[in-house]
Amino acid sequence: MRPVRQTRALATRERILARAARLFALKGYHDTALEEILDAAGVTTGAFFHHFSSKEDLAFAVLDRHMQRRRAELAEIEAQLAMPRPEDPLLRIASRLDAIQAMVQRRGERGGCVIGNLSTALSDTHERFRKRLAACFDEMALEFKPQLDAAVARYRPRPRPDTWALARHAVAVIEGAILLARTHRDPKLLAGQLAYLKEFLVLSIQGKSQAGPARAAAAGVGQKARLRAGGRRAAGESAGTQRGRAASAARQRAQHVPARWRAHVKQDRTIDRESGT
Repeated sequence: MRPVRQTRALATRERILARAARLFALKGYHDTALEEILDAAGVTTGAFFHHFSSKEDLAFAVLDRHMQRRRAELAEIEAQLAMPRPEDPLLRIASRLDAIQAMVQRRGERGGCVIGNLSTALSDTHERFRKRLAACFDEMALEFKPQLDAAVARYRPRPRPDTWALARHAVAVIEGAILLARTHRDPKLLAGQLAYLKEFLVLSIQGKSQAGPARAAAAGVGQKARLRAGGRRAAGESAGTQRGRAASAARQRAQHVPARWRAHVKQDRTIDRESGT
């Protein structure tokens, strides 16, 4: 890509990138013709090739622009949040999740996430794109890992959770929730899924006794849990007694969750119920 120095040329380049990003998000890479991008940006073929060597070169520039704008937008939103940066790293994670939710709602555009759309279209067929898109997802995960490491150092759970795996799990939930909300055309779905993500992360960090139920809910009931339940039934324990035992255990776990974190989850769960999910 040739260096761009003139103000007018910079404006033209940005217009091409913006229109291409919109079309890639809405239609995908393969279904977007170069002629569509030229028409949307109002530029000639010569002007396009002054800035980009090919449609592929343009797509890589779109990814770079998207990640740069995402970093700036999240930093701006977090600075505007009413809650200052708290001491507890779990609350800092909650703040980042709230900022991501606000960013998605602020954009309010059809088409979803350009990273997700390009990943679906290109990861199986284009190795350079696959590597670049994987790096984008890893950058998103790295936004969470330092705070997860700090939370582990603060709460010292045993066994120690894999914070990189947790960070990637957070990205998977976020991207999946964006896709789910887009498919159902229900933006409230995102808030509800982020509420469950907050709860899962805090239970995971709080340690084995608190993280176990969350892991069981995510992965399905394990064999040991089935054996324990079967043993209680064999001993003649009533269903009501079992429900009472489960409620008591939930209350005990809740006592270990920071109050301000519970407020995040409670607020988002309310939105989740209103959306009918």
